[in-house]
Amino acid sequence: MEERPEERPAVFLHGGWRCASTYVWSRFRELPSTACFFEPFDERLARCTPKRIRRDTAASWDSRHPVLHAPYRHEYLPLLGFVRKGVRGYRDGYALARYFPPRGGLSPEVRYLSRLLRRARTEGKQAVLGFSRSLARAAALRDSMGGYHIVIRREPLQQWLSFRSYRERLPLQYFELCHFLVLAVAPADSPAARFARHLGLPRPRRLLGGLQRQLRCLHAAIYPWRDELSYRAFVAVSLLSHSAAAPAADLMLDVDRLGRSSAYRETVSAKIAADTGLELDFSDCKPSNHDPASVAVNFAALEEEVRERLDDFGAELDATVVPVRATGR
Repeated sequence: MEERPEERPAVFLHGGWRCASTYVWSRFRELPSTACFFEPFDERLARCTPKRIRRDTAASWDSRHPVLHAPYRHEYLPLLGFVRKGVRGYRDGYALARYFPPRGGLSPEVRYLSRLLRRARTEGKQAVLGFSRSLARAAALRDSMGGYHIVIRREPLQQWLSFRSYRERLPLQYFELCHFLVLAVAPADSPAARFARHLGLPRPRRLLGGLQRQLRCLHAAIYPWRDELSYRAFVAVSLLSHSAAAPAADLMLDVDRLGRSSAYRETVSAKIAADTGLELDFSDCKPSNHDPASVAVNFAALEEEVRERLDDFGAELDATVVPVRATGR
């Protein structure tokens, strides 16, 4: 007897910013049997309204995202609060303050995400959750919630160059600043927090206005920053995040290889179909690339330096994550 969609395992997509995670999520969303929730830890869910959801599309900013048949957060419309703005069960701290799991665990996040899974089952669909803020929490989420977990990886230098290309286009240089804040608010005495102190990042207080106020205060404290500082912060977050996520991965998805190799696309699609029952088409995968020579930074040396410093701080790093590259000067 064939499984109904709601009986199949929920799919968790774990990626960082600007690593083609929206593209991968959009391929799942094309299927009529799925209910695909976009970035369940995104801080904008705290203040969503129907109007804001409808106007926030891939065409409403310089997203470089694929064309989507509905706004990013369309699936959250039935989950909005009746009195207060925002998605029921979501809390501002889920975005970055709890990026590295706190000692008390992830019970609040699990309760909130379970609500999304129940919504998908109510609709008779298979849930797909596409994250860009979950990598360091992937293993803890798998332990608590089960499901099928795909970790999305992109060549790290290209990922950072994409952040940098938005430096003058987005308020507060958002993508770079979020990496600074993730380190700055990490649990005290964790390798991430120790690295933040090493970089001289101030630890934001808990302020009225939550995450947006913290971002503004941190921006005011450290802007303008050098490319070297930004890249160090990115590499540290990437190393720590992917090292934490790797043990949780049922599939490690390399989007650069996905764009280059038809054989790899077929292998990945066949595995996902066998493991989840979902048949996906990645034939249009074409990650954009940026020229590393346009930035006067010795990327390989900085990556090695960050890895050594995190090792000094007691981080348990996966040796295969963010290898030193021969790119850059």
